[in-house]
Amino acid sequence: MSNYNSQEQTIYRSLAGKIQLGFYDKEERFPSAKEIARRYQVSYCPAQRALKMLEKDGLIRLCRGKATVVLAKPYEDYLGSPVFFQRAEALLDLCKCLKLISPAISFHNIRGMRNEVSSPLPEKGPAAGTAQELFTLFEQSLHIMGSHSALSLYYDVNSFVESSFLDIFSSCCGQEETVQLWRTLADSYNDCMRHCGEYGREECLSRLEQMSSLFYDTIISYLANLPSLPPEDSRVPFVWEPHKGRTRYCDIIAIDVICKINQGVYPVGTLLPKGAVLADIYHVSEITIRRTIHLLNRLGVTQTFNGIGTRVSKKGDSSIPHKLRELTLDDNMKCFLEALQLLAILTEPVIRHTFPHIPADTLHKLYETAGGKDQKKAMVGTTSMLLQAVVHYSPLLSLREIYSRLTHQLLYGSILRLEETGEETVPGWPAMATSIREGCLSPESSTLAQACRVLFENNFASTQQTLMEIGVKGAEEITGFETNIPSVTAEN
Repeated sequence: MSNYNSQEQTIYRSLAGKIQLGFYDKEERFPSAKEIARRYQVSYCPAQRALKMLEKDGLIRLCRGKATVVLAKPYEDYLGSPVFFQRAEALLDLCKCLKLISPAISFHNIRGMRNEVSSPLPEKGPAAGTAQELFTLFEQSLHIMGSHSALSLYYDVNSFVESSFLDIFSSCCGQEETVQLWRTLADSYNDCMRHCGEYGREECLSRLEQMSSLFYDTIISYLANLPSLPPEDSRVPFVWEPHKGRTRYCDIIAIDVICKINQGVYPVGTLLPKGAVLADIYHVSEITIRRTIHLLNRLGVTQTFNGIGTRVSKKGDSSIPHKLRELTLDDNMKCFLEALQLLAILTEPVIRHTFPHIPADTLHKLYETAGGKDQKKAMVGTTSMLLQAVVHYSPLLSLREIYSRLTHQLLYGSILRLEETGEETVPGWPAMATSIREGCLSPESSTLAQACRVLFENNFASTQQTLMEIGVKGAEEITGFETNIPSVTAEN
C-alpha cells in the first residue's frame, strides 16, 4: 500500500480534488502522465501510479493510445460524506491559518507577476468557471516563488480541503451570490496585480486581507457551527510533507548537533540532552533521535554509555561533509533557502498572531538571547527561539505543523555552519537585535513581528547570495525581497 504522504498519494488526492471542484467535467480530456509529472515536478512513475489509482476508484478511464477521460466525481455530496466530518475540526483550524497567511503569500507573488498581467480576466458564467479561474491564477502566482516547498504546501492543502470550501459557499449563499463572490475576488486579485506598485505595501496587504476575510469568514462560520463531529479518535488532522520520500532527519539533525558541539552549546566531555528533550527540540520522534545518536557515535563525535547517556567525545571537523556527502547536494541547499523564503513571507502575520500567547518568560529569554555578545550565536539562537515559540504557543495546529516542517528544513543549512565558532559578526545584526529586543518589551505585537520579518528577509538575501557564489544550482530562481545588507554572509 502506498504511503498516505507519498508523491503518488498527494498527486492522486490533488487531482481527485480538482475533479470534485469541477476543473474537469465528465467525458472531458484529462491530463496525461507526462503533463501531470511536469505540473507537480515529479518523475513519470508517481504520476502514472496516481492515474492508476484514479482509474481504480472509477474517477477516470485510461485508454492506451487515447486521451484519458473523466467518468465521475469522488463525492456527489461531499459535505454529507464521512470524510468531510472526519476533517471538519482540522478544516476549521486550517481555514483560520490560511486566512492569516494567504495575504502575505499573495503579496509576495503579486510583486513578481504584476508585470505579466496585460489584460483583465475574461468574464465567466458558471460559479465553477470563475472559481477555477481564481484557483488557477493563485496556483500560477505560486510558481513565481521558484519554490518546490511552497507548491507542496499548496497541493497538500488542496488535497485535504477537496471541494469543501466551494461546497460550503454554494450551500450558504446560493448559486447567484456565489458567482458574484468569485467574480469579485478574481477582479480584486487582478486589480492588486495591476496596481501593487501604486498602492504600496501596506495598502496592497490591506486589500488582500479584506479579500481573505471575504473568502474565509463564511467558511469559518459554517465549520464552527456544525451540529456534531465524529469521536476524537476518528478525526483526521492536516499534515504537510514538504519533500515526500526524501527526508532523513537523523542526518540533518546530526549536523546541527555537531554545529552546537563546535560552538560550545554542548561542550566536549558533557552529556547531550536526553532523547525526549532532543525530540521536543527538533519536533521528531524519539526513534529518529536514537538514529541520530547512533550516527553521531559512528562519526566519532559522541559515545553512548548504558545507564549514563551520550557524552560528547570531540568536535566535528572538515571531514564531516565528506562522510555525509548527500547533505552537500544542491537540492538540500535549495530546501534550506526555500524554508528561509517562506519564513520571511509568513513571519510577520504569524508572530503578530502568536505574540499574545507567548509566555512572558519566553519573551525574556528571547530578549536575552538577542542581546548576546557573540553575534552569530545570538542570531542563530534568536531564530531558533522564534520558531520554537510558534511551534509551542500558536493556537492554530496547522500553523504549528507548518512551522515544525520549516524547522526541519532549516537543518539542511547547518552544513554551512560547521566551521563557525558562533563569534562571527553578522552584517546588520546590531540594529536587528535592538529591534527584536524592543519588540519583546513592547505590548504591541506588530513591533516584534516587523523586526522578525526584517531578520528573515535579510537572512534569506545573504544566504541566497552565498549559495549563488558557491555555485548551488537553482538558488537564483527562488524569489527574494528588497533588503539592505552591507555584505555577504550565510546567516542561519
